[in-house]
Amino acid sequence: MALIRNNAVVGSQIACALSELQQRGRNGSSPQRRDKSRPAPRESFGKTNTGSVCQSFGGVGRNVADSLTRLGERPLFISAIGADAHGDAVLSSCKHMDTSGVARMQEQRTATYCVVITGTGDFSLGLGDMDIHQRITAQYVSQFEKQLSSASLVCMDGNIPVTTIDYICSVAREHAVPVWYEPTDADKACKPFLSDSWKALSYTSPNLVELCTMNRTLGLSTPAVLPSDLQDVLRCAMTLCRPLLEHLQCVVVTLGPLGVLLCGEPEGGSVRLRPRTHRRREGQLCALHYPAMPIIPGDVVNVSGAGDSLAGGMMAGILQGRSTDDSVRLGLMAARLSLVSPHPVAPSLTADTVSLERVRSHAWPRPTACLWTEETDQ
Repeated sequence: MALIRNNAVVGSQIACALSELQQRGRNGSSPQRRDKSRPAPRESFGKTNTGSVCQSFGGVGRNVADSLTRLGERPLFISAIGADAHGDAVLSSCKHMDTSGVARMQEQRTATYCVVITGTGDFSLGLGDMDIHQRITAQYVSQFEKQLSSASLVCMDGNIPVTTIDYICSVAREHAVPVWYEPTDADKACKPFLSDSWKALSYTSPNLVELCTMNRTLGLSTPAVLPSDLQDVLRCAMTLCRPLLEHLQCVVVTLGPLGVLLCGEPEGGSVRLRPRTHRRREGQLCALHYPAMPIIPGDVVNVSGAGDSLAGGMMAGILQGRSTDDSVRLGLMAARLSLVSPHPVAPSLTADTVSLERVRSHAWPRPTACLWTEETDQ
């Protein structure tokens, strides 16, 4: 549930078995681009649907830890799994990761999530058995306080209990450790914001719906209907980010096919991503919009791990001292690899496939920057 470099702690949502039902080609043996001349069959509730089923291992914290490990970092994954067959499979699939922080619990079921993916790779329906998340208690995590307090970066997701989030934030505040909060979903995005714990966060990576949840939890107004036009979306996101930036260093708003928006402290015409050692100067903020990498819709296999891969890539960039541009683009490349893979984190994600040379040699569209003062509604 936390992620760090060197003595690093990562994760919180446990690895889960992900069953994906997706439209395949006629032979059903491997993902293929669907024949556009034939309509994709719609899911029909109340009867058996034809599809393909595969098992993979995901979970927000696990995905972030996996991404970081594949990119050359050595995060410690802290979580809990059952002493069952799913737990065995999880550990077997994570042999390349440091899972020494994962507790195996008797008479508990490993968290399992079954998701139905449409023929276009989009999420349709999810069923989760995740009671074991409540076992990732503050008492259990406190065994790793030494690692937490000496970390370069800690990442936690929204699946762990509120009391555990509060504990991590208190340790981070005491030792000036940067914390990245991955909100997981709209219902869990509120957790750090139920108390002053959110003021200990340095980064968070919500989508627009999760960002609204954070604002509402703080008693702030949010739009009744979210915009769809790009400029309106960016303007809305900037407005919603502003109150969080009273304490957070950077808010990374994931916008799906519209890319990603960074809001935070300006630095050299960009947004500062490197952990800061001083309080933010009052008066001016910066927003930076990066378009998503182009992808043919028919090439999308699933979207279940793209956001986690983006976050993991950006964290790797931060830990490696990369610039904001390089860190975000590393994350965007990792996200694209995830979109065209049946796995939440693409096995092809390595330090070589998203190397600094590859990132810089790609023909990227120029990000759009906007400086605004805290008194305006730009």
